[in-house]
Amino acid sequence: MKFLDKRAMKYLSFPDFDVENMELSTKEKTLKVFIAGAWLDIDEGSQLGRGILYFSDWEKITISRFDPQTEEWLTISEVNTEPLKDLCEVQFADSDVSLCGFSTPSGHWVKWNIQKAKMRAEFAD
Repeated sequence: MKFLDKRAMKYLSFPDFDVENMELSTKEKTLKVFIAGAWLDIDEGSQLGRGILYFSDWEKITISRFDPQTEEWLTISEVNTEPLKDLCEVQFADSDVSLCGFSTPSGHWVKWNIQKAKMRAEFAD
């Protein structure tokens, strides 16, 4: 297993790797993103196996979906979340993260913004 702290996570990208599952608990303030693999851009770069991104104890989480018909962003309730099928754009900045990709159920562009969260990741070698 390869363990990454929040400093190393900013070097992750997910080209051609699907999100296998997302588990959100608003009561516990935890989100687990199960990913088929990742690219770690440190030194020469390396491909990582299956992994889990962990986010917890956040101050705020916002989930929004772009509606192509109205061309507006709609906020989605945490109860009716739209899991991502991929991670197309990811930004890690200190304790904030933005996860963007296409929704599994609707196929629309969805953005998960998590502010002031604890984060870590683990991947199979």
